[in-house]
Amino acid sequence: MEIGDMILETFAAMSDEEKERCIHCGTEWYKIHHRDGVCHRCQQESKPGRKQLAARATAKRRLMIGLLAVAALLILYCCLTRQS
Repeated sequence: MEIGDMILETFAAMSDEEKERCIHCGTEWYKIHHRDGVCHRCQQESKPGRKQLAARATAKRRLMIGLLAVAALLILYCCLTRQS
């Protein structure tokens, strides 16, 4: 196999590969260079990937639900103590 054929095969394989956009900086590159939606540069800056962001959002939702429950109990307590 000649070098020219190898280059053509490489370009053909690259054109079949999907591209992906970094969730932080928006750079578009081949999917194999992104890990969990984050490009190499953002990985070096320790920016979180999709799974970490989803876990954080879930934790925030749970915290908000807990705070709302506590607030509702406080309001109920205040209403009950005023009536007595």
